[in-house]
Amino acid sequence: MYTGRPRGLAAMLTLVLGAGTVAGAGLFASPALAASTGSYSLDTTALSPGQQVTLTQTAFQDDTPDTVPTITVAWGDGGTTSLESTTTSVKHTYASAGSFPVTVKIADDGAEPVTVTNATVTVSSGTFKFNPTWNWTWPDGGHEANLQLGTIPSNTTRVWVAWGDGETSLVNKANTSVKHYYGFGTFTAKVTLESPQGKVEKSAGTYTLKADTYAPTASLKVPSSPSKASSWKTIQGTASDAQIGMDAVGVQLWKWTGSTDYYYNFSTSKWVKYTPGSTNIPSAALKWVGVSSSGVWKVNVAGLSKNYYLEVDYVAVDKAGNDSGLKYRVQKLTS
Repeated sequence: MYTGRPRGLAAMLTLVLGAGTVAGAGLFASPALAASTGSYSLDTTALSPGQQVTLTQTAFQDDTPDTVPTITVAWGDGGTTSLESTTTSVKHTYASAGSFPVTVKIADDGAEPVTVTNATVTVSSGTFKFNPTWNWTWPDGGHEANLQLGTIPSNTTRVWVAWGDGETSLVNKANTSVKHYYGFGTFTAKVTLESPQGKVEKSAGTYTLKADTYAPTASLKVPSSPSKASSWKTIQGTASDAQIGMDAVGVQLWKWTGSTDYYYNFSTSKWVKYTPGSTNIPSAALKWVGVSSSGVWKVNVAGLSKNYYLEVDYVAVDKAGNDSGLKYRVQKLTS
């Protein structure tokens, strides 16, 4: 008997239900796919090459317990790590300097991947070098070296310098440079950066102290009118050293007429009679003067007059203790 219900519809429903799915028949809209979520944190975003960063899972919610989520960490340096939802932490080592974005993506049951972490790790190689890298010293002597410190990662807690001569120093990481006194020779220094991520050792290059065994040079400038006494009110010359550098020039002045000799006292600016065997020459008879950046040395003299012979004795000494040898000039003053 006909009941008013289409026979075709009943047959269709029987086939669909027998197939075991409703969504497959296209009769009902598909429900939204659930996605697992989580949160992760980095223990630091500042490192040195060779140090490890630790990524820690701080929370995880699995909204699809019947499926296994896919968790992928991209470290930003080309490396990736696959995690389990039960993994609490994972470490990664950065081999070189750079700026690396770190992301964690979770994909589950066909849902679009969800980015739950997005941070940037900055890896600084640091710059540690001597400036200058060498200097002159006297044989078996020493000199203070200057080691420049730069680009120290912000997570660094302590900075150690092994100087290569058996000494190690703990230095303030806020310093831009640190000094160390070396003896003669060549030394290789290393810097160790300590942080919660461990210790990293870096090269700081070498520093060399070379022995200066060469004498400086010195000369006297002769006035255009050398026989004129007033031309010698200022006695000057030049001195230079090609290695460790100039220290000073020592000057001593004499004058005489016939059998009477005089030395010049630089403290009193007076000429003092000298009697061989009885006169003690004071230290004020020798004047040590510096050499300007252009290599000039000079002294002022008073009380010169004609009819005297003037003798200028001078010697240049460098910072290694080498000297030019005593030099002198004798000039007769006629006017």
